[in-house]
Amino acid sequence: MSLQFNAGVLPSAANEYVSWIDVMGVQSAMSRSLNITANFVFKLHVAALQAPNAGVSLYPVMDGLYVSSPSQQAILDFLRSVFTDTAETFVGEQENLHRFVVRGALAFGPVIHGAAVPSNVSNVFNSPVRNQYKNAILLGMPMVQSHLAEKNAPPFGLFVHETARTFAPTATAPLHHVWWHWRTGNNMQVWNELPAALTTYFEWCRKRPGSILYDKERIEVHADLARQYFA
Repeated sequence: MSLQFNAGVLPSAANEYVSWIDVMGVQSAMSRSLNITANFVFKLHVAALQAPNAGVSLYPVMDGLYVSSPSQQAILDFLRSVFTDTAETFVGEQENLHRFVVRGALAFGPVIHGAAVPSNVSNVFNSPVRNQYKNAILLGMPMVQSHLAEKNAPPFGLFVHETARTFAPTATAPLHHVWWHWRTGNNMQVWNELPAALTTYFEWCRKRPGSILYDKERIEVHADLARQYFA
C-alpha cells in the first residue's frame, strides 16, 4: 500500500515560542527503577497540566514536553509555574533518591500545528481518532533548537536560544539573557530554598555515581551550573 500525503495543502508556518522541558537523567533512572521513574515523569506532566495554559499548546513526549505559544508572556507564565511546582516538590522531598531535576530551553521561529493541518492531506486522517493523532504533532525548527539547547540549561533553569534573544513578536522585546530566571515575589521562598537543596542533592550524587549511573564529570558540571544560576 502506498503512503499518501499532500504537503501542498499545509498551512503557512507562523512564528511562535517553543520550549522543551524535561526531567534530567531519566535513562539512568529507568535503568534502576520503573516506579521511581514513573514518579519523576508523571509529576512533571502533572505540573504542566496544572500550569496556566491560556494561549499555549502542549505536546507531551515521554519524559518531557514541548510547549508552544505565539505569546511571550503566556509561555513564560506557563514555564514559571512548572519550575515553581517542580522546585517545591524537590525542596519538600527529604529522600535524595526520590528527588528529580528538570530544566529546559526556549526558541522562537515558524511552526505548524497538527491541528491546523487539514484532514485532506491524507485520507488516513478522515476518522476522528486518526485526526486526533494528527493534532498531537508539531513541526518546526524551534523544536530542534530548543531540544538541542536544553543541555546548556542549569538544573531548574531555562536556556534561551539565540532565536528568542534576537527575535520576538510584534510589540514584544526579545529576551536579553542566555538564562531566564523564573523567580518573582510570589515564589521567592522556594527560589531561595532551592540552592541548598541542590547542594545536598549533588553531594549525595558524588558519593554514589556508579550506583545511580551518573557520570562524575556531569555531576560537577551540573552542580556548577546550578551554583551560577542561583548566585
